[in-house]
Amino acid sequence: MDLLKLLFHRLNPPLFTIRVRNGSVSLAGGSATPAFIRDCGELASASGITKGWIWATRRHGAVSLDFSSGIGGKDRQRFRNIAGLHR
Repeated sequence: MDLLKLLFHRLNPPLFTIRVRNGSVSLAGGSATPAFIRDCGELASASGITKGWIWATRRHGAVSLDFSSGIGGKDRQRFRNIAGLHR
């Protein structure tokens, strides 16, 4: 499933891509504020997320976050909440 998401986002470039690797968060593409990246890193660390991807895409005029399987449902909502604070 994650491979399909990676391919989809290769063909439809997201606004930004965040990668979690070994518990560390980095901006893998696009543009996001340093404060947002920092807050995502704090959340990943506090939640014990060691790997995963977060993509921001524009759907029907709104920005939507999409996640790889390494990021669970409760944490996905927490990332969405952080994104809402950084609009």
